[in-house]
Amino acid sequence: MLPQKLAIQVRAAACVNPKGAKAKNKAADMQKENQVKEMKELIKGLGSNKNEHSIETIFKAYPVVNDIVSHIDLQISYKEVKSSHKSRSENEDLSCLLKHLRNLKPFCQVSGRTLDGYCSIKTSAFKELLPHKALLKEKVMHTINCLKRGIPMPADENEQNVEDIVDPQ
Repeated sequence: MLPQKLAIQVRAAACVNPKGAKAKNKAADMQKENQVKEMKELIKGLGSNKNEHSIETIFKAYPVVNDIVSHIDLQISYKEVKSSHKSRSENEDLSCLLKHLRNLKPFCQVSGRTLDGYCSIKTSAFKELLPHKALLKEKVMHTINCLKRGIPMPADENEQNVEDIVDPQ
C-alpha cells in the first residue's frame, strides 16, 4: 500500500534494534538466520563448482531464485510440514504431484513434443546384428563350450571374431 521507497524504509526500520542490546529484535534475527540457512543450501547446491566467483554470483541471484521457488510452491500448493519426527510422510507430496501430472499427461504422445536430434536413433541397438544372428549365436556357443571344457580362449582370435561379426567387410 505504501510507495516503493517508503515500503523499503519501513521494512528496514522494522529490522533495526533501537536499544542496541543483543537478541532484542527476534524478528530480524530470525529473518537473517533463515537467509543465511537458505544461502548455505544454495552454496551446497553448487557441488564441486565452488569458487569465489560462483559464490558471489549465487548471492546476487539469491533474491530471484527465492522468488521463483516461492512462486512455484504457491502454484503447486506445496506446504512445508514441520515436525519433530525424523521422517515424515510423503503421501501428501506424492498426491499433489500426481494431481498435476495427470493434468499435464507427460507420457502421452503429443504432436510437436519431439526432438529432432532423437529421430535418427534406432529403437534397438541389435538391429544391425540381426543379419548375423546365426553366426553370432554359433560363436557364443563355441565360447561357452570351450569354457565348460576348460580350454583357454586365445584373446587375439576372440577379438578378431567379434570384429568380423560386427563389420564383415
